[in-house]
Amino acid sequence: MASPAVWIALLAVMNLFWAGSYSVMKYGLASLDPLSLVFWRLSIGFIILAGWIAIRRYDLRIGWRDGLRVASSGICIALSSYLTVIGVEMSHASDASLLYVFEPVWAIILACIFLKERMLMSTILGLVIAIAGLVRLSGFDIAAGGLPDSGVGLGNALIVIGLMSEGLFSIMLKPASKRRPVVVLLAGVLLVASLTLAIPMHFKNGFSLAIDRAGIFSIGYLAVICTALGYSVWVAVLRHVPLSVMEFTIFIQPIAGMLIATAALGEPIDNRVIWGGALCIAGMAVAVTGHIRYAKKNGRALATKDFVMPADAL
Repeated sequence: MASPAVWIALLAVMNLFWAGSYSVMKYGLASLDPLSLVFWRLSIGFIILAGWIAIRRYDLRIGWRDGLRVASSGICIALSSYLTVIGVEMSHASDASLLYVFEPVWAIILACIFLKERMLMSTILGLVIAIAGLVRLSGFDIAAGGLPDSGVGLGNALIVIGLMSEGLFSIMLKPASKRRPVVVLLAGVLLVASLTLAIPMHFKNGFSLAIDRAGIFSIGYLAVICTALGYSVWVAVLRHVPLSVMEFTIFIQPIAGMLIATAALGEPIDNRVIWGGALCIAGMAVAVTGHIRYAKKNGRALATKDFVMPADAL
């Protein structure tokens, strides 16, 4: 059996791949519209997991209540994935990677609401700092009292809304994950998400796919690496490494994602990105560290351990 250090190293490598997902989205949007990119990513991810289920012969039976949870979660994933890609198209890949820090902060807040966890002062403070980072990233013009005309601010807002929707997905699916194989639930979620997006796909441009190398690479990267493989790695590591350690590997994503966007797409690292990103990362650090310390002090399991997967596993 591999040592914990090996599992952590594996997760760190996976976080590097997730960090590059926003740059890959931006790259793929040069040849694909956002709806097509999201639809084919989720659909191929479903096909991969369905094949694995067929090989392993998992029992597909689930109760109607769990079925409703899967359906609701699928709709949330369809919405969050679409909003994220639209946001990336309007904004920058570097912004999206930095805004990922809202995921663990939002997860802690949802745990306080739905799992009756205590709302800590560190969580509130972390959220305030992270929101300040969002405002700075969005280029809010204090003198003019509004967002810039470039659409960056709206794009970043859509990315955050997408992350919030992913958080709801985890909360809704959490009870079912204790009763059914997670791979079966995830395949159901991806199927519902794909069917949800198939409706606008049918009316907008149909299912014909005029695709070039950029589109093939983007869809393959997002579906195979970030969805099917990434989720499998997360679950495997979760079985061998405390979640309190896993949470801190998330810090790799905003930093690496910003550098990847600069190197691959030529996006500038200006004062807006530096200060906004620093505030976002600081906000996540305050919230996550406070949450972990509280959980250890009180001998409680981390609320985020109940979550099925990280935001970027999809």
